[in-house]
Amino acid sequence: MASPLVSKYPQCLSYIRRMTGSLRDVFQVPSHQQTRGKKRLVKVSTVKVHLLQNVPGYGRRGAVIPVTTGMMRNIWYPKKMAEYVTNDKLQQLGVKKDTTIERDSTFRSNTERKLDKEKEKYERTVAAAESAVASIEPESSIPIELGLLSPERSMTILENLVPPNLDFYRVPVTPSEAPQKRVSPSVRFNSVISAAAAEVKEAQKPEVTGIYGSVTTTDIAANLKAILAEDEDGVRVVLSPEDITFVEETSRKNGVKRLGIFDIEIRLDDAPDAIRRTIRVNAQD
Repeated sequence: MASPLVSKYPQCLSYIRRMTGSLRDVFQVPSHQQTRGKKRLVKVSTVKVHLLQNVPGYGRRGAVIPVTTGMMRNIWYPKKMAEYVTNDKLQQLGVKKDTTIERDSTFRSNTERKLDKEKEKYERTVAAAESAVASIEPESSIPIELGLLSPERSMTILENLVPPNLDFYRVPVTPSEAPQKRVSPSVRFNSVISAAAAEVKEAQKPEVTGIYGSVTTTDIAANLKAILAEDEDGVRVVLSPEDITFVEETSRKNGVKRLGIFDIEIRLDDAPDAIRRTIRVNAQD
């Protein structure tokens, strides 16, 4: 059985917090809340030094300037660029102890000053040249007319420049040796009559040799453009693969895939007539 004294104490935590808060306000007990103040700037420690040589951005040789202790300890003193200054040294140099010393940030070396002078001289030269160019009156330019040729003029140029025959070379496809076919079931396969009949039948068929790749109107147009490029007026002719067609019906649209001789027609847009040329697809060795 629980003691009757235990039940008199509060059992709720929120109630305990409210009671302790009210007691803290009555007795003015400071809370444990942390308050932040202003950030304090870190004070950089400096030391007065006596320059033993000219240091651009700091001062001339013999000047007394303040510099950070780290720079003096790690750079200037090991390289004998400056030396530490004591109170006795300040008196020898005629510098009072309480005198405010600052570095000469405008000091620059002779090399830097020479470069600045050369830069200013170059800028003056450029400005003078620009003003001289601006003062010159531009001459009246002669307009150059590069109009397109008429279809009739272009066809005349093609008629004069394009040769009658155009040669193309492709690698032929080697036909595989097919077995002889029997002429009649009653005749032996290797008989003389069967061979003679086969030769007659093969002689009646036209020989067609295929090629690797093809010769298309694009190839022909590229060949014609190379020919026209060698002439002053031919360069101005506008020719495309659509202006070239095969006279005969070919196995491939706008191209051939076998050795032989083929006729083509060249007709530009809005041209009244076409010119006919011959292309020869030869076997490449």
